[in-house]
Amino acid sequence: MDEDSVNLSDSDEAKASITRLLKVIEGWATKESQKNEIELTAFGAALASGIISFSDFSSRDCRNCKQLIGAISRVKQHLEKEHKKFDSEIDKMHIKFAQEMEELDLKIIRDRKEFKKYLISLIFAEEYNKLKSEVSNIFETLDAKSKYESF
Repeated sequence: MDEDSVNLSDSDEAKASITRLLKVIEGWATKESQKNEIELTAFGAALASGIISFSDFSSRDCRNCKQLIGAISRVKQHLEKEHKKFDSEIDKMHIKFAQEMEELDLKIIRDRKEFKKYLISLIFAEEYNKLKSEVSNIFETLDAKSKYESF
């Protein structure tokens, strides 16, 4: 290739297209972050799925997408709150089960609903913890890149 040839991926048109795509992602994320709790959780799961490669966003892109970072911050806070809620439930149940340790085998048999609730809380706490970690990583990457000044 000679000096006059153009790399299509680095063309102004390609860069403009990427900018438009990022604005669409930012708009989508902003709308999703304003929904109810179950939809916020679903938004967190969508972010954590890896379908969008946030680590590929440039520092300039991150500086230009403050609403995206805000939306991810909101879902991150929601996931942290939900994780704490389920973690707290588990702690309360651990205390309760510890106080009744001698009767635990009988209690499991007598009160299956309560023990099932305990198991479900364990599952949700773990799931929220996983989502919280993945969304926190996305937020920290974008936030750090938004503050990075390239020279």
